[in-house]
Amino acid sequence: MSAPLAVPTIDITALLSNSSSTVDKQHVAVQLLNAFTTFGVFYITSPSHPLFSTANTNEVLDATKRLFDLDAAQKSQIPKIQPGGFTRGYVPIGGESGSTTKELKEGFSYGYEWPAEDLKAKQSADRLNGLQGANAWPTQASLNQLDQGHQNAFKGTLQEFYLHVCDIAKGLLKGISLALALPEDELAKYCTTSETISFMRLFHYLPYADQGHTAQIGSSAHTDWGFLTLILSPSKTVGLQLFHENKWQDVPSRENTLVINGGDYLSLLTGGKLISPLHRVVSNGQEERYSMCCFYYPDYDAKIPLLVQEEVRGQAASGNYSLLRDQRDEDAKHDSSAASEGQDARSVATKLLNGDINFGDYIISKWTQVYRKGGAY
Repeated sequence: MSAPLAVPTIDITALLSNSSSTVDKQHVAVQLLNAFTTFGVFYITSPSHPLFSTANTNEVLDATKRLFDLDAAQKSQIPKIQPGGFTRGYVPIGGESGSTTKELKEGFSYGYEWPAEDLKAKQSADRLNGLQGANAWPTQASLNQLDQGHQNAFKGTLQEFYLHVCDIAKGLLKGISLALALPEDELAKYCTTSETISFMRLFHYLPYADQGHTAQIGSSAHTDWGFLTLILSPSKTVGLQLFHENKWQDVPSRENTLVINGGDYLSLLTGGKLISPLHRVVSNGQEERYSMCCFYYPDYDAKIPLLVQEEVRGQAASGNYSLLRDQRDEDAKHDSSAASEGQDARSVATKLLNGDINFGDYIISKWTQVYRKGGAY
């Protein structure tokens, strides 16, 4: 492993309270701007928010471990993610990859838990967009086991965690807006239904030594395509690495924090001012690792104009983003029918920035690219 990178930890309490002064919020915004423009990755914390506690972290980690400790037969009964962009359910080992390398991880995706009647009414009226829908939970028998005698404890823990993280993201939107010299509610205007299309991904990274494959990694080197990624990383095992100053550097776990990184869309909207960092997950070859990643999105129909009126710089000028790469596997790249369906990544990104397509259609096209049929190499 490499030497750890000294990325900052920022207390965002002022962004989470309605009674905070403008001066206090601006102070946080300056720190966010420095972190975004230097690293693109940083830690956040707040002693006033229940998410940032050892007890909460342990509860979420325990629920995640119980899920991935289900036996193979139980996991096989969890609905698997499907192509099309709506990612809910189980991700088997090899079920996704941003490259030709086997990613030695399994995952579980979930998001907003719609009240049954609300979901039924929207389905009947055909008012759900392509990123909205029901979660795909384990079978009731498995849920009973995961609850450990406390009815709905497993789902309740995960849903409370998801809503807490979305609440944190809303606070960050204020700080980012202020950091860009915009009104603090500027980005919030494009994120009115974000919690219904964003989602949480629980990851279990496997040790390489247990697997018989020569080309493998925890998660391939990539930038995130979207807006904001918020990561709870409770495992003591180092795995997350950032490519900074032309070398890979460790981003270790810190107690009672979330790791934040900006996405490609946010970076492009700022002309490259805010960095979308190149990162990966590696293994020491011996230990398991767990993390929980929330991909926080603007509204499905969002068409956000450029947020800064400055010369395009650095990353945006070079085009060094995963959103500009065709991440389909080799078979799909040679499938003429797929090519004809607008899968060219640069074309999609150009349309996105020109306002010719909305955010939801864009992000669906990217999730379709990394889906791996069969989930095995």
